[in-house]
Amino acid sequence: GRALMELGRFDEAREAYNHTLRVDPTNTIAQKNLQRLDKLMAESIAVDTPTVLDPNLFIAETGRATTTTLVQPATPELLAKMHAGDPVNLEVQENGVSVTGPAGEALGRIEPKLRQRLIRLVGMGNQYAAHVTAVDGESIKIIVRETRRDPSMGNRPSFPATGDTFRGYVRDSLLRYDEEEDDLDLDEVEREREPGAAGEDLLLSDLPGESPEEDDETS
Repeated sequence: GRALMELGRFDEAREAYNHTLRVDPTNTIAQKNLQRLDKLMAESIAVDTPTVLDPNLFIAETGRATTTTLVQPATPELLAKMHAGDPVNLEVQENGVSVTGPAGEALGRIEPKLRQRLIRLVGMGNQYAAHVTAVDGESIKIIVRETRRDPSMGNRPSFPATGDTFRGYVRDSLLRYDEEEDDLDLDEVEREREPGAAGEDLLLSDLPGESPEEDDETS
């Protein structure tokens, strides 16, 4: 069904998916693709024959790539034109990151947490590319990959691995999630870029709400 749909043979694709549903009425993949076919056939959207995809596009290399589902996605009619592997554009503004298709059509926006990180990283000189990894009638997922790391970043990854575990820095009362540590790491990079700040160590007093005096009082 998918092969026939990509070739533009919509009637044959519909029959293939309908046959799947006769065998397995609960098959969600066939259901979603039939809905997509309805949109393609209703608007007579021409589906180009896809090029051979590089499997590496879909590998989220630790530290250099991350996947995300776009918020405020485009209409189902527009999403129906996109395919896994399609390149998309990241448009970084001061207060957001928009994702657009090859023709400049708006596909959605990067979710807030990743958006803030990308804005800061691009401002530091990093560069990124993005491709579609999955799309259906209501959502679209992309992979964002680092293509250039500014020398000031050193070996710091763009997208550190995160988890549910806590990590203690000084004492039990000072515990942070890994994702909060990511923001602190970027702050440190920006501080190192300031004149005369190279090589400075992260001091206890640099942490928000902490100072040596407070520690003595607590003791």
